[in-house]
Amino acid sequence: MLDNFEPPQLKQVAATLKQQFPHLLIEASGGITIDTMGDYVSPHVDIISQGKLTQGYGFVDFSLKIQKSEGILAD
Repeated sequence: MLDNFEPPQLKQVAATLKQQFPHLLIEASGGITIDTMGDYVSPHVDIISQGKLTQGYGFVDFSLKIQKSEGILAD
């Protein structure tokens, strides 16, 4: 994961890594918005992640309890 890189540096580092390790999966992350995403596109970057999908939203905490009930299903 290449986190918080500026696009030019990201592309340079990603190209170097792919040259040395062709099977390495490279992810760009950190500060990427829908407006700047295009700047991070490169043939050497496999994944571009965006934290906005999960940050700044509330959460729901729930559980599921299952009790065995006698006589509902026949064996």
